[in-house]
Amino acid sequence: MLSKPILALDTSAGASVCLIQADGNVRSASMQTPRAHSRELLPLLDGLIQEAELTWQDLQAFAVGTGPGSFTGLRVACATIAGINASLKKPVYSLSSLAITARQAGDINQPFWAIEDARSGLVYAAQFEAGVCVSPPQCLTWQDFLALKPQIYITLSDIPVDLQSAKQLPIVCSRELALITSVQDLEGCEHQAMWVEPVYLQPSQAEKNLA
Repeated sequence: MLSKPILALDTSAGASVCLIQADGNVRSASMQTPRAHSRELLPLLDGLIQEAELTWQDLQAFAVGTGPGSFTGLRVACATIAGINASLKKPVYSLSSLAITARQAGDINQPFWAIEDARSGLVYAAQFEAGVCVSPPQCLTWQDFLALKPQIYITLSDIPVDLQSAKQLPIVCSRELALITSVQDLEGCEHQAMWVEPVYLQPSQAEKNLA
């Protein structure tokens, strides 16, 4: 059984956080200023906990969107939870950021792709069908992605290429709601002891510069 209260956050696209309490009540918040993540993320989390009249010690688990996505956003999220949990030592669950994006499409009864521009001519992509990931997240060139002949996709980013006849799905639910349902579906999932690692799928720009 998933232990609650559980605090979850995803910073792959803006920052979304949610707190699911033991009685099932849910609180959520968000911010859309990626450059402020390192400065404002902890106060955002702390405010959510205080609003629920809880303390950090009351939390029973954490969940983190581990990517793929922005290097800085993923690093800040994982490091923030690792720092908080260093003394609490609570279970930490990993969430796919592309799976969270896929949930924002609502109920789709045919295969579709969740994609995000990875810059430098690359794209993060994962395919979903009936709520299940059928092609795990990968980092492809746009040319290789187009060779897969995508028919339907959802994205939160501006796409720098022509996806030809592919249909873009509308966003029908908020990032916070998608995060909440992702956490609620963690029942029975395995967790790591105290932290999770970001899923980058490609070298950072600094690593590319050194290559």
